[in-house]
Amino acid sequence: MAAYDKNEKCLICGGDNVYSNKADGARCLFCGESFYTHTVCENGHYVCEECHTERAIEMITSICKKTRKKEAINIAYELLMNKWVKMHGPEHPYLVAAVLLSAYKNRGYGAMTANWSFPKNLEEARLRTMKIPPGSCGYWGCAGEAISCGIFASLTLKAAPMSVRERGTANLLCSKVLERISAYGGPRCSKRDSFTAILTTSQFTEEYWQMPLTDFDGVECMFHSKNEDCIKDRCPFFPK
Repeated sequence: MAAYDKNEKCLICGGDNVYSNKADGARCLFCGESFYTHTVCENGHYVCEECHTERAIEMITSICKKTRKKEAINIAYELLMNKWVKMHGPEHPYLVAAVLLSAYKNRGYGAMTANWSFPKNLEEARLRTMKIPPGSCGYWGCAGEAISCGIFASLTLKAAPMSVRERGTANLLCSKVLERISAYGGPRCSKRDSFTAILTTSQFTEEYWQMPLTDFDGVECMFHSKNEDCIKDRCPFFPK
């Protein structure tokens, strides 16, 4: 397993990223395309989300296709420890959805669901989660990790805008995850939100579907020393 890499800074110069309430035009220094963004580094550098997360997305997809682990939290730790996954970043919603789908498959639930295809659902999860804008937890009032849980439910139940029960269930799960994330306030932490999303979803699937996705209890975060904005004792995963 690759060593964990803190690098949440600018990929060009290592400077701090600066967040703005107003989107402005910027050109990605990797692909050269122009975008509107709320975030550039303090020295004016910008790397678009696709370029920023490309290697992380490839790694998440590869590991989830191969893993036979049945514990969602164990799968999550393997991915989060990889050097391509940053402390905070837009790869986390896809990571959460991929972990949930992998645990669902490896526990045999997929085989019990009519016409359920892991490869197709994983690819669709990637396409959907990559549409979630960075900073949605603050700019939209809806954390990407919560949205990804709704995507997981939608894919598993084959929900669509005109669905009745399935659409309702996907929205209900998303709301429960979002409520739990909101209880901890901020500043943002992709690790805290990811753990919260996975554990809350497992509780939900156990209660409503009798299909838990993890039996893990007492999760402790090993990334807190890498997070300059860690809320420490206010976080439920801060080591006791």
